[in-house]
Amino acid sequence: MKYLENVQDQEPDIDPRSIRDRVKNRDKEVLRDTYYLIDPEECDSSRLTMGCTTIYPTGSTTGHAHDDMEEVYFVVSGEGIMKVGEDEFQIKAGDSFYVPPGEYHITYQRGNLPLTVVWVTGKLDSEER
Repeated sequence: MKYLENVQDQEPDIDPRSIRDRVKNRDKEVLRDTYYLIDPEECDSSRLTMGCTTIYPTGSTTGHAHDDMEEVYFVVSGEGIMKVGEDEFQIKAGDSFYVPPGEYHITYQRGNLPLTVVWVTGKLDSEER
């Protein structure tokens, strides 16, 4: 007999040691860590910035827009919801997508496992804005 379960389909434990218990009374939904991997202030890149963001259960990124940059994302692990402008769509490991310049965007973690994304922003030339 085969037995198959997926961690994303399970109910998380309710325990004072769980992350959900420790963050349940926070005043903002933001709960993430970001690491800058390629930063124009630290290397020879003049247009590109690359980072990795992990969004923890019940968390999100800080919503924002870049008038002078376009951005691409690659979902490394986990599941979530992405809002780009008026569009909202589910994302999961293996997905990639584009955020046009000036579009407000925010990422929400969903499921039990942290959501990790790699992103790259590219500065536009002044005539492209």
